[in-house]
Amino acid sequence: MLRLVLPTPDHFTFWPSVVSHGWCDLPPYACDEPARSLYRIQQLSDGRVVRLVMREGVASGTIDIEVEGVAKLSPEQEVEVRAVVTHILSLDRDLSGLYALLRDYPRYGWLEPLGAGRLLVSPTVWEDAVKTLFTTNTVWKMTIQMCQRVVTLGEPYPGGGHAFPTPERIAALPVEELNAHVRAGYRSAYLHELAAGIVAGRIDLEAWRDPTLTSADLYRRIKQLKGFGDYAAGNLLRLLGHFDRLATDTECRAVYRNSINGGTAAVHDREIAEYYAPFGQWRGLVQWMDVMETYLRAING
Repeated sequence: MLRLVLPTPDHFTFWPSVVSHGWCDLPPYACDEPARSLYRIQQLSDGRVVRLVMREGVASGTIDIEVEGVAKLSPEQEVEVRAVVTHILSLDRDLSGLYALLRDYPRYGWLEPLGAGRLLVSPTVWEDAVKTLFTTNTVWKMTIQMCQRVVTLGEPYPGGGHAFPTPERIAALPVEELNAHVRAGYRSAYLHELAAGIVAGRIDLEAWRDPTLTSADLYRRIKQLKGFGDYAAGNLLRLLGHFDRLATDTECRAVYRNSINGGTAAVHDREIAEYYAPFGQWRGLVQWMDVMETYLRAING
């Protein structure tokens, strides 16, 4: 087992970032709330499969990373592990503008002291896209089960579990066989088409990280993927760090109705959009923080 120490930015807190949404429960992630630990089985670019164990660092302003499954990391592997953890915990995201804006809104005074606002994401846009697809038109229990099944198609880790499967692995399976394994219903065909498009070079999801791309451009690109409607496009945009669009679903409507609008029976999406409009480029993130507020404040004691 190897141990790495990674510095963190100001206003970062580990556990609220880990449990910022449900990705921490979807393999190859796993989390242990009592131990405040995040686990991930990761296939490195050289093919090696390792298990990462991440915790708040012993030293203030750090994260401790244990790398299991390898006796020694090459310099290139260490750089990759550090880059993966930096990305998945959004350590390179600057939230100072969000915190400055919210100081004018007492309702959100809890967010900056808690260091909330960073979202746990996947190392690849491909993985985030697949998981987003598995959240559409279903319940969370089924999303977890679909992810558990699809991950078994990835490279195995000797200690148990699998890394997330590559597009090549998914595209190599006939659609019928893929659906029989993952049992994702109509989503299996969409998943296969997405993987095949990536393998053939027609789709380049990782290019969507380009900071020069606008939210409007990304939104159009996402909506061109089969199975990605307004909600899925908004959710994937949020994971890509574009927060100027809402991803309003049933949970968001319920939170707005009960926590913000006083329990009014009928709430229209137009009304929700008007409420979040003043938050500008941060509106989608503020909307999600409303969904997570009760839980995030509770785990902070």
